[in-house]
Amino acid sequence: MLRKIRYFLKTAEAGSFSLAAKEEFVTSQALAKQVSLLEEELGGKLFYRSPKGVALTPLGQFARQKYSFVEQILTETTQSIKEYAQNNKELLHVGIFASLPKDEVIFPVVDYFLTSCPEYQFNLEMIELEEGRLKLMEGKLDLLLTNIHEEDDLQDFSAYIFSRHDVKVVVSARHPWCTKDSITEEDMREQPFIKMQVGTDHYTVLAENAFYQNIPCKKVINARNFETMMILLQQAAGFAVFPMVFSNMEAAKVKAFDYPGRGLISYTALLTSKENNDNRLQKLIRDLIDRFQLKTL
Repeated sequence: MLRKIRYFLKTAEAGSFSLAAKEEFVTSQALAKQVSLLEEELGGKLFYRSPKGVALTPLGQFARQKYSFVEQILTETTQSIKEYAQNNKELLHVGIFASLPKDEVIFPVVDYFLTSCPEYQFNLEMIELEEGRLKLMEGKLDLLLTNIHEEDDLQDFSAYIFSRHDVKVVVSARHPWCTKDSITEEDMREQPFIKMQVGTDHYTVLAENAFYQNIPCKKVINARNFETMMILLQQAAGFAVFPMVFSNMEAAKVKAFDYPGRGLISYTALLTSKENNDNRLQKLIRDLIDRFQLKTL
């Protein structure tokens, strides 16, 4: 019945079945058939038909007046129901480390959230590495898409792995090392180490044994975030140590070396707190595991 009314009102507005059909994305024959069925139900003609188009009969004018009011009420009611559904969705706070590869990781995950999880409302926050970890620990995030490494203390978190990467020693194309095929720890001791500031309280090893706390170098240059670190790197201010997985690495004009001697494994991962036992969140995580073939760490 509602489709018949909509087609009738659209025809009355357009003045022809063909124009109304185009706006409704149906054939003019299908639209005219629905209007004819409505006329049969009402017991009279709604339109005068002619080769030039259609015009409302007195019954049609009366029907348009009444049905327009019904359509307005229906539209307002539908909108209020949509708003109710939106406002009563469970809100999930998701942090995303902004430097992760967009095409390979961020865009597919966000697209999955928005298209395959209609029961949730997502608050997506692009975030720095250390900030994301702290917010997850404080309960301000439900999920965190980020980068971790094998020395991270994850006893309070569940980690689901997208990919595994070796940590590299990285310099810009302007750095003197670019003529080398490999580097040694002695080379590193002669150059500044550009280090992104991270907390030390979430490592599984003591600070004196932690990988990033003991990089051999001439001095440490602290960078507040990954973007600052990349700027300093491009200025050939020193070397950095990270996996070659982050956004725009191909265009960054850098050279990466295997870490001499000891190495470190890095992971692109989805983290959630083990204290969050919400059943719907756990179902979402299981769906993500199936969709992206995630591995548990």
